[in-house]
Amino acid sequence: MNEKGTGILIDSKDADIILVDTEGQIVYDDIGNYRYFQLGMTSARGKNIRELFCDLPENYPLLRACQRGETVEHFREVMTTGRGVKLTKTGSCYPVYDGEELVGAIEIGKFYYGKENMREIEQHSGHMFYRKNQTRYMLDDIITQDPGMMEIKSRISSIALSNANVLIYGKTGTGKELVAQAIHNSSRRYSRKFLSQNCSAIPESLLESVLFGTTKGSFTGAVDGMGLFEEAEGGTIFLDEINSISPEMQAKLLKTIESKKIRRIGSDRETHVDFRVVAAVNEDPADLIRAKRLKPDLLYRLAVVYIKLPDLMEREGDIELLTRHFIDYFNEKTHSHIAYPSKEIIEVFQSYSWPGNVRELRNVIEGAFAFAENDKIERNDIPSYILEAEPSREVRTGSDGSLKEHMTQLEREIVLEAFHRKHQNLTDAAEILGISKQLLRYKLDSYQEEKDEAEESV
Repeated sequence: MNEKGTGILIDSKDADIILVDTEGQIVYDDIGNYRYFQLGMTSARGKNIRELFCDLPENYPLLRACQRGETVEHFREVMTTGRGVKLTKTGSCYPVYDGEELVGAIEIGKFYYGKENMREIEQHSGHMFYRKNQTRYMLDDIITQDPGMMEIKSRISSIALSNANVLIYGKTGTGKELVAQAIHNSSRRYSRKFLSQNCSAIPESLLESVLFGTTKGSFTGAVDGMGLFEEAEGGTIFLDEINSISPEMQAKLLKTIESKKIRRIGSDRETHVDFRVVAAVNEDPADLIRAKRLKPDLLYRLAVVYIKLPDLMEREGDIELLTRHFIDYFNEKTHSHIAYPSKEIIEVFQSYSWPGNVRELRNVIEGAFAFAENDKIERNDIPSYILEAEPSREVRTGSDGSLKEHMTQLEREIVLEAFHRKHQNLTDAAEILGISKQLLRYKLDSYQEEKDEAEESV
C-alpha cells in the first residue's frame, strides 16, 4: 500500500496511529493507552473504529478518509469511549491507496484528557518508540538543573552501553525506576523488554515463582510458566527494594545473577538467560550491611555501578523547575492553560521538606491542577499540611540570606564533614556522598578558593 496526496503531518513524539481498511476495520494500531477504551485491552486490531467510541460521528475524519478518499488535516473531535471516558482527539487522516484503488486510511493523532480523568495520564506513555518494551521514561525525562543530578545523568550515558549491574540508592519518590528505565533505554538492550518488580509488594512465597518461574506439578495448581528472569531475555530486570527479601532468597538471587542461569520451581533443569540487573534500595546500603539485612556478596555483585539519588531538597533549583515541568505536562495532556504559581507559592514549596520527594511534588501539583480555577493555582489549592509545615532545616539555619545560600552552606558542611570523616580520602568520601571524585574535587577546590578570597579581603 502507498499513500497518495499530501505529506503526513506528525507533530508529536507521542502520536497515536490507527490504520483501517475501507470498512473502518483496524488492521494496525499503536495507541499509548488502550485503557481509554477497555481495561485489559492490549490491541485494537480486528475491531472496527466504531467499536472504540459510543458516540463516533458518521462523518468522523477517519471514516471520510477510508470510504471517500478525503484528506482531513488538523481535526478536533470530542468523543466518549466504551468505558465512559470523555476524550478530545486531535490529528490528521489520510487515504491509503494500492495503485489507484482506495484500500484504507491512516490516522495520526493525540488524545487529551479532561481534569476528571487525570489519574489515567500516569498510564500513558509519552514515547511511542518505547511502548513495546514496557517503559515510559528516557534519559531526557530526568528533569534537573542541579549539578549533582546532571552528574548522574552523565554517568547514566556512560555506563548504559555496558552490561554492568547497577545498584540505585534513593529514598521514596526520588525516581529510582525513572533512572532504571533511562539506563535501559540508553543501552543496546532498548529494543528488548524492561521488567520491573517491587520485591516488597508480594509475599516472598510468591516472589520466588514470579522471578524464577514454575514447573507443572511442582505444587498444587502449578503450571509451566516463565519467571521474570526468563521473560527479560536480552533485556533488563529492575528489582526494587531488594533489602526487603530474606537472606535465603538473596542467596538464590546472587547465584542467578552470577551464573546467568535459572531453575524453575520444581525443575531439575537449568536454563541460561541473558539479562541485565538494575536493583534499588530505599535505605543506605552500609546500614543494611551492618544490620545484616543485605548480604555483602549480593551488594558487591549488584553495585558494579552505584548511583545515589539525592532528596529533592538537596537538588539546587529543581523544586521550581519541576513545578513548572509538571504544570506544562498536565496542561499539554488536558489542553488546559494553568499558569505557573506565584512567587509566594514557590517560596512555600522551597521551604517545605518534601519527604516524598519528586513523587510528592508531582502529586501536589496534580491535586492543585485539578482544583485550580481561572487558570491559576492559589494558596487554597495547596494542601494545608504544606502551608502549615515548619520551614525545612535549610531555611532555619540562619535569619539572613536566600534559600539558595542556606542550601549551599549546608551542602558545604556535609561535603567537608564527609571528606574529613574519611580522612581526606577522595574515593571514600565521594562514595558515601554518591558523587564522582571529579565533582568532589571541584567542590573542594571551590571551597578553598572562597576561603582564600575571604582571607585576602581581611
